[in-house]
Amino acid sequence: MISLDSAGLPAQALGATALPAGAAVGEFVLEALLAQGGFGQVYRAHHATTGRVVAVKVLHGELCSAPAAVARFLREAEVMVRVQHPHVVELVAWGTVDDGRPYLAMEFLTGTDLGRVLATRGRLAVADALAIVAPVASALAAAHAQAIVHRDVKAANVFLASDGAGGERPILIDFGIAKLAAPDAAELTTSRQLVGTPVTMAPEQIRGGAVDARTDVYGLGVMTFHLLTGRLPFEDESPTIVQYLHAHARRPRASAFASLPPAIDEVIAKAMAIEPDQRYPGAPEFAAALSAAAASDPDAAAALAPRPAVGVLVEVRADDDAMADPDDALLADLEGLLPLAEARLTAAGYAVALHGGNLLLAARAIDGDDALARTGAIEVGRAVAAALEARPDRDPRVGFVCVVHAAVALCAGDQVRAGDLTDVAYWSPDPEVRGLVATRAALDGLPVVGAAVSDSRVWQVR
Repeated sequence: MISLDSAGLPAQALGATALPAGAAVGEFVLEALLAQGGFGQVYRAHHATTGRVVAVKVLHGELCSAPAAVARFLREAEVMVRVQHPHVVELVAWGTVDDGRPYLAMEFLTGTDLGRVLATRGRLAVADALAIVAPVASALAAAHAQAIVHRDVKAANVFLASDGAGGERPILIDFGIAKLAAPDAAELTTSRQLVGTPVTMAPEQIRGGAVDARTDVYGLGVMTFHLLTGRLPFEDESPTIVQYLHAHARRPRASAFASLPPAIDEVIAKAMAIEPDQRYPGAPEFAAALSAAAASDPDAAAALAPRPAVGVLVEVRADDDAMADPDDALLADLEGLLPLAEARLTAAGYAVALHGGNLLLAARAIDGDDALARTGAIEVGRAVAAALEARPDRDPRVGFVCVVHAAVALCAGDQVRAGDLTDVAYWSPDPEVRGLVATRAALDGLPVVGAAVSDSRVWQVR
């Protein structure tokens, strides 16, 4: 194991400022400061003898007295030593600066992280997503072979490095919180602390349980959903609610948010299974299944036909303060609300088109701009909202919004699969809206009595 002793660091290491160009760090000469954040500074540098360009990361001086910070810094170095793989950053050297701060010298990469690409470009085509998932899965397999679990697989932790020929090389980065299964590998947190990114964590991480390769399979499934749809599988204003959904909710279909072969839904759902033993045993198995699913029915998405449709969206909206420390009554009401709504909607002839954990969209295709169908959808929404208001053992901390909308959908026969209707983020109302509402598209030309609410996209239906 790499060991850079942080004990007895000189006082001048604490609060040290950025190092100047030309400063020597081990065998390297700094050229320029590239970036800095809460953990350290990254410099462009070159080897004093060979001239090789590298990136030098130096821990902030004020963190040198924090054992956990130093341990995380050195853990990343240890992983890079143990996992030598073309899709993991190469560690060139490590040591301490003259003022006592630890540093890492790594291969120099140019490019951007995948999270920024998604924020700029939106969802990726299936082929582009596969070109990223496969090498990341290979990197994870190499780490798992060394008994290392990354614990934070997500788009922001994949760097798309330029290969110099117009292509990109995906690099899995940030192994600072990796779990090392070794007798002398100390944990970085207590058992009560969550390790990872809360809104993308596997259920066992949320529970503070043991992690293994299947934890990273879960993260890879979440990231794949993000790549293919441009959104995370579970989204809410409250991270606590998102964690609850990861731990309990039905897995959403990626094909409800993008034109994708239906077989991909099953692969992602298996990777994101709540129980680890129901997931793929390793990242390569997931990548292989995803590739097979993408090729199994390449024309399935193209076969979908656009049709007018109406839908009723029911979204759970619980109080953030209550979700921070939920009790049995709150959880029971949360778990019962959407099944009650689903039963009412399917009985009315609507089929579930989207299940996002804390929301449910039931829809049906219609023939033309049928005002009668939109009126009927509003009546169905009114009946569902009334049933939810009157549900047994209703907890006052659990609210909901029921939204009626009309839009074009991509349909397989009469079944709504994707399209504008299923892009609920564009038409669902603001978080504070409650009760039964309808969009302007649903109300267009109808003699429905309503009232404006805080969100101008919807009207309260009376």
